Amino acid sequence: MRILRSHHRFWLVFLATLFCLLGVIPQGQTYMELRRPSLALHFDGAQPFANGRAVVKQGSWHGYIDHSGNLVIPLRYREARNFNEGLAAVEQGEKWGFIDKKGHTVIPFQFARAVDFSEGLAGVNNGQHWGFINKSGQVVVPYQFDHVLNFREGLAAVKKGNKWGFVNRVGRLVIPLKFDNVYSFSNGLARVKQGNSWSFIDDKGRVVIGEFFTWVQPFHEGLAAANLDGFWGYINTSGQWQIGAQFHQALKFVQGLAPVLWRFRWGYINPEGHLVIPYAYDEAWYFGEGMAPVRQGDKWGYIDSTGQMVIPCQFASAESFSEGMAPVKFANEWGYINRNGQPVFPYALRVAMEKVNDPPATDTPGDE
Repeated sequence: MRILRSHHRFWLVFLATLFCLLGVIPQGQTYMELRRPSLALHFDGAQPFANGRAVVKQGSWHGYIDHSGNLVIPLRYREARNFNEGLAAVEQGEKWGFIDKKGHTVIPFQFARAVDFSEGLAGVNNGQHWGFINKSGQVVVPYQFDHVLNFREGLAAVKKGNKWGFVNRVGRLVIPLKFDNVYSFSNGLARVKQGNSWSFIDDKGRVVIGEFFTWVQPFHEGLAAANLDGFWGYINTSGQWQIGAQFHQALKFVQGLAPVLWRFRWGYINPEGHLVIPYAYDEAWYFGEGMAPVRQGDKWGYIDSTGQMVIPCQFASAESFSEGMAPVKFANEWGYINRNGQPVFPYALRVAMEKVNDPPATDTPGDE
């Protein structure tokens, strides 16, 4: 009888593992790992690495991997953001909190919504209004706003009713609530909208670049893409046209190059406006670590700063390189490649998962 019971247990474990491997698992459930190889495998979603961690997704759940592909923070969060200033905002049980890079809860799950830490503060929502907390979880700017953006260059955009303004780190309104739309400060300027026109203001709220754009992007590397009468060009921080409005679409400069669209094809220009990579792509994105993802037909690959195709177009989707790796999509699943275009983590195996009724108990600070 003891032998029969032993065999019975064996077959139960075998069948449960087999069902998990075959994907016979109800949707919307939480899972924890039974067995994991040393490297993480493919995912339903993947983001670029930031501060040594990358957000990955399987089913409805998010976790984090390290540079070796190890799932160092389990797939137990409904939503997860990148680590910034040592902490990441994550959602569990319909509440947001903040974890460290080991997955320990640093600021408990108590917020209706939360955004990243920036300049030591993070915007959080108590279910009614937004305020700002510090890294100890203390509210330093009271809950009073209908929406907020991250702090940039000492100021944060805040909204009350239908109007936006800017507060400093102690919550004092230093630029009045008078704008219809705003973006964060960059290169000492913030783009703001009043009526149908965009302009740029300085940290005192003074308009330094006038209201004559149909649309304008934030400054990056000293230039901002601006639209005038349906064509895009670039202005400098004095408001002068550095590169005349001539493109059908234009993105920001990153690492000295900007993707621009002309007659349905994308190429890259330098800050002088010279076309340095020809119009040869159906879609193009920013450079990261000297390489940029580009699309030809329905496949993505990577070029270097000279325009040479260094990783052939073969992926269903692709993101920029960060910390030596880039997320790419093979058919329906995401993984990571190195700068040689080789998969960093194996794609051929699956992790055995066990259903649990609730997400795993959250670690507290100091737990190992």
